[in-house]
Amino acid sequence: MNQALIAIVLHAIKEQYVSEKAFYSGQLGISSQSWDRWKKGEHGLRPDNMNIVSRLFTDYEWMLVQKVSRNADILPEVADNPVREYHFLKYQVAKKWLKTGLATITWRNSEELEEGNRKPATTTLRLETNYDFWSYKDIIDLRLPSVIRYQIETQKVDLIEWMIENDPDSIVTMS
Repeated sequence: MNQALIAIVLHAIKEQYVSEKAFYSGQLGISSQSWDRWKKGEHGLRPDNMNIVSRLFTDYEWMLVQKVSRNADILPEVADNPVREYHFLKYQVAKKWLKTGLATITWRNSEELEEGNRKPATTTLRLETNYDFWSYKDIIDLRLPSVIRYQIETQKVDLIEWMIENDPDSIVTMS
């Protein structure tokens, strides 16, 4: 199993769920032993469970995960910190979509999600680009502490300005 993929998946679980156990037992229905063996790269997950893992990401994000995982096999600087590379790419694409007006944005609070094992007090900034073909659009979700949304909305900070002033490392460490 690709260690970069594992690192990015574990980070996504940390961002979205109250614990790893809440994810692997509640979503995948597997034991802690199976989960630990997967994390160590000792065995893979069943295809239906990998499908569930992929749903931690949007389709566009999953494509970025695959590219970073592949690049980690050949580029030592990516292999050293694949999570940072993934977030850097996601952030750069989101910023470009916003600057060029390609994306529409929506905000969602974690409280709006029906699942009880989700991490509380986070806000998702969703950027969507629509290609005007049925079901074809790309989506990037940026998970931020809820206070960021409040600052942007109440202080009337322009979202693009905020993204320029805050690098991807600061966004990742805030969550």
